[in-house]
Amino acid sequence: MKNLFVAAVAAAVALTPVGCGNKSPEGGTPGTKDSFTIVGPTSTMKEMTAPTIKQDTTQTIELHVKANSEFSGKKVTLKAEAPNGIHAEPKPATVEVGAGQDVKFQLEIHADKNAAAGPATIKVTGTPEKGNATTDELKVKVEANNASGTGSDNKNTVSIDLPSGVALSNKAVKRDAKETVELTIKGGSGLTGKKVTLKHEGGPSQLKVEFNPPTVDLTAGGEQKVQMVVAPAKDCPTGEHTIRVTATPDSGTAASRPVTVKVE
Repeated sequence: MKNLFVAAVAAAVALTPVGCGNKSPEGGTPGTKDSFTIVGPTSTMKEMTAPTIKQDTTQTIELHVKANSEFSGKKVTLKAEAPNGIHAEPKPATVEVGAGQDVKFQLEIHADKNAAAGPATIKVTGTPEKGNATTDELKVKVEANNASGTGSDNKNTVSIDLPSGVALSNKAVKRDAKETVELTIKGGSGLTGKKVTLKHEGGPSQLKVEFNPPTVDLTAGGEQKVQMVVAPAKDCPTGEHTIRVTATPDSGTAASRPVTVKVE
């Protein structure tokens, strides 16, 4: 089996807003002074340093709408798109931005108590009264909250293991081809949920990911093998794409881990 994936690192332990530095492509009229960008914290640019939010909690990140010297779009309407289990809302939803101005707004983020743990990407889009919209991608990490599990040691859960050879690779899966990686799904010693369902989130729509089988029967302390088949379409964007693999039992705490797929 080829080594084609890079397993992402574990989540950080605290949310710490930092200085601005992550900015979107230009909106309005790109390439001119009649343009604007959405600017977020530097830490939201990179998965390894992304802010962390615990399950069943809410955090707020400060962002900016920064207008160039001749921006004429005036009102900019803001919206956010987040993966399942995560909710993101810009406050306010519309800001008045004059030429050369830098206007702050808050992005309120809430992770459900059963939100998949691991990296997640939130897309924040600003649409001016005239001109092009722009979208900034902010990375956050969802951290498991043990209090939401069953028992203080959270034994009523599952885990996802990747083969050791998958940890590092300089190779890539080619477009219009497919690669299979074997995952091991393990049940905690107190697992009560029998059926465990596999799914994935993230990555471009042209990156097809399937699990065979998609659902397994798992006992407490037991394990099952699952094949993860990755097949980039011929028009799939090249480069690294992070997907999040989640295993959800009938009852108990779900498990999630990020996997980075390289496409060439």
